[in-house]
Amino acid sequence: MSGNGTPPEGNMPRRDFLNTLALGSIGGAGVMAFAGIVQLPLPQVLNEPPSIFKIGFANDYALNTYMLIAEKNVFILHSQEGYRALSAICTHLGCIVSQTPTGFTCPCHGSQFDIDGNVLAGPAPKPLEWLKVDQAPDGQLTVDVNSKVSLTDYYTA
Repeated sequence: MSGNGTPPEGNMPRRDFLNTLALGSIGGAGVMAFAGIVQLPLPQVLNEPPSIFKIGFANDYALNTYMLIAEKNVFILHSQEGYRALSAICTHLGCIVSQTPTGFTCPCHGSQFDIDGNVLAGPAPKPLEWLKVDQAPDGQLTVDVNSKVSLTDYYTA
């Protein structure tokens, strides 16, 4: 400042700078609040596939065989006891296992599972998961990937 109380040319007085800064902060907060209000009525959901899906009719599955439903990553077993669904997702890092004559193997890291999904060779830390099989009102079998069942649970049609 010069001796007469006026700032030198090209410099903004401190009071004007602080006023501009305060107004800018208030304006920024207003814009953020408005953006939040506009976003409130919009749905905040993820479009995930349904956890229960149809796999066809019971007579679509041959007796004593595993059939892979690749788009759902499950094997369907039809045995004398009934129907079961085995997850084809390796419990190590989520790779998709393939069927072998003696069970299942993970192509990514070499985990091996027996025909019941039990771990024969690592690095998988736990067995493959058995999933609930049920029947839809239209008569088709369904699998629920969110409902885990024990090795001895079968659906009987």
